Amino acid sequence: MSYQVIARKWRPQRFSDMVGQEHIARTLRNAIISGRIAHAYLFVGPRGIGKTTSARIFAKALNCTNPQNGEPCCECASCRAVANETNVDVIEIDAATHTQVEKARELCEDVLHLPINSKYKIYIIDEVHMLSKSAWNALLKTIEEPPAHAKFIFATTEVNKVLPTVISRCQRFDLRRIKARDISARLRQICDAEHVNISDSAIDVIAQAADGGMRDAQSLLDQLISFFGTDDGSEISEEQALNLFGLTAPEEMKHLLHAILTNDRAAVIAAIHTFAVQSKNLETLYEEVTALLRAILLCRILPDPASVLEETPEKILFCTELSKLANPSNIQRILESVSASGYLLKDAINKQVFLEAILLKAMRLGHAAQIEELIARLNQIRKNGELDPINSVVPLYELPPGEILTTSDSRFAPPPRPATQITVSAPEKKTINSEPVQPAETIAAPAAVAPATETQADEVPVAPQPPAPPVMPEPVQPAAPPMPPQQEEPVPQGIPPAPEPVIMPEPVIPEQESIPEEMPTPEMMIQEEEIPPMPDNPPMDIIMQEQNEPYIPVPPPVAAQIEEEELLTAEEIWQQLILDIRETLKKKLLAAFMIDGTALYWNGRLLIVGFDSEYEAAQALMVEKEIQLLISRLRAISGNSAAGLRLEQRTGLATAPQIQEHATLEERKQAAMQNPVILSAVQTFSGVVADVHLPDEKEDS
Repeated sequence: MSYQVIARKWRPQRFSDMVGQEHIARTLRNAIISGRIAHAYLFVGPRGIGKTTSARIFAKALNCTNPQNGEPCCECASCRAVANETNVDVIEIDAATHTQVEKARELCEDVLHLPINSKYKIYIIDEVHMLSKSAWNALLKTIEEPPAHAKFIFATTEVNKVLPTVISRCQRFDLRRIKARDISARLRQICDAEHVNISDSAIDVIAQAADGGMRDAQSLLDQLISFFGTDDGSEISEEQALNLFGLTAPEEMKHLLHAILTNDRAAVIAAIHTFAVQSKNLETLYEEVTALLRAILLCRILPDPASVLEETPEKILFCTELSKLANPSNIQRILESVSASGYLLKDAINKQVFLEAILLKAMRLGHAAQIEELIARLNQIRKNGELDPINSVVPLYELPPGEILTTSDSRFAPPPRPATQITVSAPEKKTINSEPVQPAETIAAPAAVAPATETQADEVPVAPQPPAPPVMPEPVQPAAPPMPPQQEEPVPQGIPPAPEPVIMPEPVIPEQESIPEEMPTPEMMIQEEEIPPMPDNPPMDIIMQEQNEPYIPVPPPVAAQIEEEELLTAEEIWQQLILDIRETLKKKLLAAFMIDGTALYWNGRLLIVGFDSEYEAAQALMVEKEIQLLISRLRAISGNSAAGLRLEQRTGLATAPQIQEHATLEERKQAAMQNPVILSAVQTFSGVVADVHLPDEKEDS
């Protein structure tokens, strides 16, 4: 007897032998027991899961002469004839080879004939979706109202191609993919019966490669036995099964998935390169990665992933460990990106490069920061009060003009301002221990000196002398009202106290002396002012002398009362505005356009700036776009909240260098138009030459 493959030899003969399709077996068995048998059935499902086998067992049970609880006896002549495919009343038709309408008409005529040896005449039509529309139309009436002795059983893998009018006339049964553990159990039973020495891990590899199809699993087992089976009885290992089917070892797959979930791009590239060198099937690898990413996601979000995943406990534990490496949202984005590109991998020329690109893109999208995560984090920071210092920062457009910082050699530095005359009143003359203190002469204060405060000194202290009777000078003008008594200043320990000074009426104030000619011209002229009363708390910056010298307190300075400053000129306020735009707001291009403008008028409320209409029209247009920003900064600089800015275009404002540059540019444009290439390009695109830049001489050299 010739050899029979495992898939045919171990085909189920009873409903109880069916694996993974218990719901179909129970329904058909109950229909036979109760006698509620329909005239047409439709079995739907992927390849190799038992559609044709279920149809044959059902046909055998319908014509069995001695059924046992809905099961065929497999011993009567009818059952043996069906098993041997010799029963003339059970007719199997391949719709792929009988698609014509003539075959359908012959079938309709044959249905009218009574069965020969059986109770029913049963037609099993496989791959029924291959029938043409005309053939279906010829069968519709027969399928809807067949003779009592005729039964139809259709099987298809693509139910979407079957006409809805046909589906509505049949009882539909959807067969599911068989679980991997059920396939492994069935293969172990076959190997034990066939005396094949194979490891359980190798059987699990076959079950994984079968993808839910029992027929594919049995064919792979047959192939594995033929390739590695020997007479010495050596065991077929997992490594042999992986090499034969092009699958990946669990440890190698774990390494790849670990790199994907931890965003290790270098490890992903190295792993794929290793698989390609080992001649692994990259399409199969892609399918494995997609299935495992789904399993990892389900293990992370489901409390009991075993209720959904059709995997072994070891693989579920393997996926659970990997699910702890990333957030569920990251895993979900990676899975979405990977699964969306699978159909392109089959048509890719270089599958290795394409698979690398798919995984790297998925990792980039999966591990990227998401807007909702940033918003949630910011809300958390704001709730904890960590943004309070940032909320107190003044916005950039509200910075005061004093915050402008620039170097003196910058071309945006403001022009030097003339010295401002500051007038102060003459101080009251004091007498300390009968020694009159003369008023200070007009002194020159450099510009770098900070403004005077009440706690700084303006007189040179005089060493205390022994007490003497006060001398009363003859007053010239009415005496000033007496000043409040000053409180005694604390004397440091170990230093003798200074005698109290005697305050006399105000003497005649001498006229100020002129500044000597040999002295440099000061930037600020400071005159004396009344000495305010000493504060309750003495200043901290006292002069500490040696321990053997008496303590000399530093008197407070002259408080300068500055008059209102002179109004800035239009050019000065315009230059300050350019500097503010350049250095504070960092808008260097806008500042460069503003430089070409000429300040015409400024009265403290309105600034008028002109641009030459012939040479500076473009600059005026660019400045006009930012007019609102310039007005807000002008108000901040001038301190006038109602200040305004007006731009005008006039003639004759351009300087000689600007006119020369404009003329030079026009000459360059005319020279450029003589170039045939440029002329052709201008005519082709109906354009003009807007600007011409010559190469730098240094670059040419």
